[in-house]
Amino acid sequence: MQKYLFLIAAALCCANIAFAQTEAPLELSATTSNRPDFILTDPQEIIKHEGEFISLEGCIVNASLRSETNGKPLFINLFDPYPRNLFSVIIWGDDQHKFLSAADYTQKMVRITGRLEKGKNGGRPSIHLKESKQITILSDCK
Repeated sequence: MQKYLFLIAAALCCANIAFAQTEAPLELSATTSNRPDFILTDPQEIIKHEGEFISLEGCIVNASLRSETNGKPLFINLFDPYPRNLFSVIIWGDDQHKFLSAADYTQKMVRITGRLEKGKNGGRPSIHLKESKQITILSDCK
């Protein structure tokens, strides 16, 4: 009987060791995914993360559809209106059917997740939204 108890205890001990060995790689894979660990709320800090996958929260001061522009972009300006904004959020015409209208986003506090791409030719950096899950309306702006 003592042999059986010893074997059960040894098996449980080995199971715990095996579990501990598989747990660390799972944590590592979670930290290397495209899920930011923090949310940026200061535009001056946001622009320091060009080229990175980020999450940010802010108030949309205006959103405007540029139907006369090639690609028919919807520009979403957080914190400050154009041209004072430090970065742009863009939804291109081909993806707009997945999102709300420009008026529905105006004066909303939102969380946006995406890659802050470097501005072309010294222009402002931008995040291009392709899926509606990249923008979440949190509340009305205060």
